[in-house]
Amino acid sequence: MPPISLQAMLHGLYNTTVEFFALRNPISSGDQSFGSIDSNTREQLDATDHRSRDTNLSHMRRGFDSITNQLAHSQGEVARLEERCRGLEKALKGAREMLEAKEADLQRLRSLESTRSEGSKNVLTRTGSGSSSILEEQQARSQSNEIFMTRIDSWSGQQVIQAVLDLNSEIIQFATSAIELCTFDQNNFGSPEAMQDTSARLSPNFANLLSARERNMQDPTLVGLALQAGVATCIARAMTGFALGLPTRAETTLSQVYSHIFYAEPQPTSSRWRALTHRHVHTLYPGLAEYSAEELRETICRWTSDILVAACATHESTSRKWIRETFGEQVGRMVKAVVAFAQICKEGIMSTNFDIIMVEPNQTFDERVMVDAFGDYGSSRGAVLATTELGLRRMTRRAIGGREEDGTVEHQILVRPKVILDSVNTAFT
Repeated sequence: MPPISLQAMLHGLYNTTVEFFALRNPISSGDQSFGSIDSNTREQLDATDHRSRDTNLSHMRRGFDSITNQLAHSQGEVARLEERCRGLEKALKGAREMLEAKEADLQRLRSLESTRSEGSKNVLTRTGSGSSSILEEQQARSQSNEIFMTRIDSWSGQQVIQAVLDLNSEIIQFATSAIELCTFDQNNFGSPEAMQDTSARLSPNFANLLSARERNMQDPTLVGLALQAGVATCIARAMTGFALGLPTRAETTLSQVYSHIFYAEPQPTSSRWRALTHRHVHTLYPGLAEYSAEELRETICRWTSDILVAACATHESTSRKWIRETFGEQVGRMVKAVVAFAQICKEGIMSTNFDIIMVEPNQTFDERVMVDAFGDYGSSRGAVLATTELGLRRMTRRAIGGREEDGTVEHQILVRPKVILDSVNTAFT
C-alpha cells in the first residue's frame, strides 16, 4: 500500500467533520420550510374550529326553537284537555244530581208501596181469603213501578238543554245565510197567497212589516227574524204531537190518552207507557220516521219560500228548488236534530217530561217565561209578535204526602223562548 500523505489525511478529516456537523444541525432553509408549514396548519385548524363553533351554535338554536314549539303545542293540548275535563265534570255532576233525585223518588215510591202492602195485608186478615186478589194486584203494581223507576234516562238534563241551544244556533245560521244570498226587488210586489199563508203562520202584523220592499233592500234584518220565526214555529208545532208524522186522528187519540195517564198515574208509569207506545208505533210503521223527516224538511222549505215571497225577494231567491239546493244541508241538520230530540224525549227519559215551547203571537210579554230579542236596546213592552228562538219546559208529576192519587205537576222553564214584540215596529218603520 502506498503511503498516505498528511495533507490528504487532514483533508479527509475535515470533510468528515463537516459532514458530521451538517447532519447534527439542519440547514436554516429547512427550518424556514417547517415553520411555514406549521403556520399554515395552525391557520387551517383555527378556521376549522371557528366553523365548528358556528355549526354547533346553529344546531343549538334550531334545537331550542324546536323545543319551544313543542312546549307551546303541549301547552295548547293541556288547555284543551283541561276544558274537556271541566265539561266532563259538569256533565258528571248533572248525572249525579239526576241519580240522587231518582233514588229519592224510588225510595218514596217503595215506602208508599210498602204502606199499601201492609194495608192490604190488614184488610186480608180482617176479611179473609176473599181479598187475596187485592194483595196480588198491589204487589204486581209495586214490582212494575220499581222497574219503571230504576230505568236510567238516556240523556241528562244538561244534555237536553244543550240540544235545544244547538238547534237554535242552527236556525240562526240558516236565517243569516238566507238573507245573505237572497236579493230583493223594489218592483216585486210579492204574492197574495204567500202573504196570506205567512200571516196565518206568524201573525198579520209581522206579514205587513215584511211587505216594506225598500227597507228590505237596505236592511234585510227583519226578513232574517221572520225566517227564524218561521222555522222555529214549524219545529215547535211538529214537536207538540205524540209522534212525528202520525195521521191527525191517530195523533189526537194517542195525545189524549197520554195526557189522561200523565195526570192520573205516577210519573214513571206515564213515561213508560209513552215510551212503549212510541216505540211500537214506529215498529208497526217502519217508514214513519223517514216520512216525518222528509215532511218536516219540505215544510221548512215551503214556509221559507213564502216568507221570502212576502218580503218581495226576487223570483230566483224564492223557488223551493233553489232553497233545497242551496240550503238543503242546513235544513237536513235541523231536521235530524229534531227527530233525534223527539226520540230521546219520548222514549229515553223516564223521570220527567221535556217539551219544546214557543210563545203564540199577541200574548202579553212576561219576562219570567220569555226573553225579548231587543231587550238590550230599550224597555220591553207590548204584545208578542213572533218567537225567534225555541224554549224548553220540564213537567214532572210528584206525589203529595206519599199519595200518588193526590199528585201535583211541577212546571219549570229551563230555556226561555226568545221573542220579538210589536214595539219593534218603531225600529223598522
